[in-house]
Amino acid sequence: MLRENQSECYRCGTCCRKGGPALHGPDLELIRSGRIPRKDLITIRRGELVFNPVADGVQPVAVELVKLRGVGSEWSCCYYDTLSRGCMIYDHRPQACESLKCWRPKESLALVEQDCLTRLDIMDSDDPLRVFVKEHEQLCTCPDLGAVPAGLERELEKTLSDLQRLVDNDLLFRQRILDKFDLDLAEELFYFGRPIFQILAGLGVQAVNHPGGVRLKVA
Repeated sequence: MLRENQSECYRCGTCCRKGGPALHGPDLELIRSGRIPRKDLITIRRGELVFNPVADGVQPVAVELVKLRGVGSEWSCCYYDTLSRGCMIYDHRPQACESLKCWRPKESLALVEQDCLTRLDIMDSDDPLRVFVKEHEQLCTCPDLGAVPAGLERELEKTLSDLQRLVDNDLLFRQRILDKFDLDLAEELFYFGRPIFQILAGLGVQAVNHPGGVRLKVA
């Protein structure tokens, strides 16, 4: 929370409670050294809706982001300690956190969607899942979320049918890879991001359990 004539961080925790930062090129060493383990990363695929501080609004992200995962109902950064109102990895915090000054945001805003780490940057060159990450992006591309609301309004049945097909393909692909490599949830969220049906929930498209899988409906 900003104060008049502020010149330093007062550790209010607002920025940390808004979620983990996107990672940038200089942060790769933090991952390779093990200071930030892969289990604490989540991928935001290109096209997902995110809050863009430059535009000061929610819009589809133009590049892939790898972020520190969130926890709790507020989706606070996983490294935010609510008791001390501090960062558990402060001495080894990501570039976005180091540059963030809420009272003077120019430096941190300049990082938005610039030099962002991707999954392939982080994965080892011989990681057998590299090929499947690429395949998933081709077969299960994130839909044009900005166009979904208008599509539902104009052509409800067709839009739902198209989204259902994409959701089905996404879930089938994930299940095949999860079974093949015995991935846990944290690994799935890094390698493939959130399932598409979860992404659609923010647009009022609900996924209902069905004997044959999940079925989409408008909330």
